[in-house]
Amino acid sequence: MSNYALRIPNSLFDYAKRCAEEESVSMNQFFVMAIAEKVSALKTEAFFRERAGRAKVDRAKVILKKVRDVAPTAGDELVSVERVQEPTADYRVGRAAKAARKGKTRARKSR
Repeated sequence: MSNYALRIPNSLFDYAKRCAEEESVSMNQFFVMAIAEKVSALKTEAFFRERAGRAKVDRAKVILKKVRDVAPTAGDELVSVERVQEPTADYRVGRAAKAARKGKTRARKSR
């Protein structure tokens, strides 16, 4: 294990603290998860860049020409952007109820 003193703006710290509370994790665990997610994203990008560099476009075109032109199996159709929905009210209420059971509710600021 290593220690690292981290200096971040108060506004970012406050937001991270709220996020950690919502996830019911410690600030330390929240920061470790955030760093791990970023490192993972960077490694994934590097992996795909390396893979793309080895691509044989002509070979891929030959393979793709062999694919039959048939309709997708029921349930495998592409979903249009218009059909993608925001989380439902039931989902949001469920998340709020879960937080309330854990005693993690916050008073909402009036606008």
